[in-house]
Amino acid sequence: MTNHVPPQSDALSPAVEQSFWHRLLDRQLTRRGAIGGAVATAAAVVLPVTISSAEATANNGGPVSTVDPKSVNPRTVPPFRAIPTGRADTITLPTGYRFQTVASWGEVFTEGGREIGFNHDYVGYFPIDMLEGGMSSTEALLTINHEYANAMFVGGDTKNRTPAQIEAEMKAVGVSVVRVRKEGREWKMVMDPRNRRIDGLTDIELTGPARGSAAVKGATMVKGSVGNCSGGQTPWGTLLTCEENVDGYQKSWEGSGYEAMHQGWVTEIDPFDAAWMPKKRTAMGRFRHENVAITVAKDGRVVGYMGDDMQDACVYKFVSRGKYDPANRAANRDLLTEGDLYVANFGNGSWVLLDYDKNKKLQDAKGTDGKALFANQADVLADARASALALGGTPVDRPEDIEIHPKTGEVYVALTNNAKHGNYFGQIVKFRENGDDWTATSFLWEVFAVGGPQSGFASPDNLVFDPYGNLWMVTDNSDLASNPIKGYHGNNAMFFFATEGPSAGKAHRFAIGPVDAELTGPVFSPDGKTLFLAVQHPGEDSESMDKLRSNFAAKPGSNVPRPTLVAIEGFPGWRA
Repeated sequence: MTNHVPPQSDALSPAVEQSFWHRLLDRQLTRRGAIGGAVATAAAVVLPVTISSAEATANNGGPVSTVDPKSVNPRTVPPFRAIPTGRADTITLPTGYRFQTVASWGEVFTEGGREIGFNHDYVGYFPIDMLEGGMSSTEALLTINHEYANAMFVGGDTKNRTPAQIEAEMKAVGVSVVRVRKEGREWKMVMDPRNRRIDGLTDIELTGPARGSAAVKGATMVKGSVGNCSGGQTPWGTLLTCEENVDGYQKSWEGSGYEAMHQGWVTEIDPFDAAWMPKKRTAMGRFRHENVAITVAKDGRVVGYMGDDMQDACVYKFVSRGKYDPANRAANRDLLTEGDLYVANFGNGSWVLLDYDKNKKLQDAKGTDGKALFANQADVLADARASALALGGTPVDRPEDIEIHPKTGEVYVALTNNAKHGNYFGQIVKFRENGDDWTATSFLWEVFAVGGPQSGFASPDNLVFDPYGNLWMVTDNSDLASNPIKGYHGNNAMFFFATEGPSAGKAHRFAIGPVDAELTGPVFSPDGKTLFLAVQHPGEDSESMDKLRSNFAAKPGSNVPRPTLVAIEGFPGWRA
């Protein structure tokens, strides 16, 4: 997601240099060209496999009401006529599709008067009857992440960090849990006691190895979940909200009691149970979490793939100690308390375990001052990035969303861009675990698609698979100033890619967002007839409230743009 937060440590550098990752990319792309080009290569390698006792999940973990994805017939032609670039201050869609706003910033959605938060990001779809085994496509609890607040719109004081301004921002971030229902052709919010806000002031429990440790200043309970970027859904019906850009708030929220080390984790929330306290899963490490792609391995352990959304940062994998039990939801809600965290080494295709007791390199690691970097496993997890680099994890180009192909089990990674090394366009790579086992410690990887003028897209961000194995992707070109992207890409957009057949890897533009906005958090209803999509930071680059660049989703009588959740209709629905 966009890094619109107080200054942090990875500011863009004018220096351009080739990294180890780019040498690896060059090798892969040269090899790919030698055997017939990008499209031909993708078509050659994406072959169905059998994933015996478990299957990958389409739709970002949201339920899909169709037959087993591995048995559906391929439908590799997009269900729309691709549209050209655009710069309109609306959502532009192909003929036959329409959108409606569902949940916009500032709308009251609880009996107590709480409002939908600011800057929507990840969206989770939990059918209202999910715990009874249902897959309703007309009624659900939705979870909406709210990544950050813009003081020009929230609180309104852009010059002074007053307690009132800080509190307004802390209450605008986090997560909204909201019930929605389709009535006729329209989706509407519905009052429900489970509707609630988890924000920067909510009580949250720390779990796992870092709980109570010096790394988190002895805390077992903390305040708030912030920097809520993307996320994931678990098979047992909980949300995993990922905390990304959090360190800068130590200064901008000074005096509020904010503690950066209490943020930057994966937080688990139960949308169905308002009494269940949210929990930060420290076993999954602390870094700039973009999302987590959850699946169940052949042996029943839960596996989560994660990216650290930062230039020259790494890709991670978490493997739970315990096993998933479909009949024991209460036990499943504790599965992410303990497990093993690995970092990807793309140089040799291996997963390296981040375990202080088992790895002497971590025990011997020293900082520039000659002092030990880590004293125990809590330290390793609290600075997973430093731990990963100490063990040879491969720094890549801003690893954002990661998703699992529902038919092949391959793992796709959106690498957004890396201006440090002259990569303004990004790429999507994929890898297959050894033996098609998500708990394996080795993998093979290759490039799936490369951004740029030749392909028509740039800066891939959130991903979602449909049950046919087609990939839908939204872009994040929001914070790159006047780089070459702007000349050909237009506003941020959503694209469709087939992953098999003669057009595998070719981008087809489906939707275009409003001025200055990102499209984020794509998720389908289980029947595939509705796509929920968040619109983040429309008008973000406005000079002032008197010179607004966007009026998207403004209230009647107002011209102030609002981040919002939209529902897009016109899809034919899933078919076997």
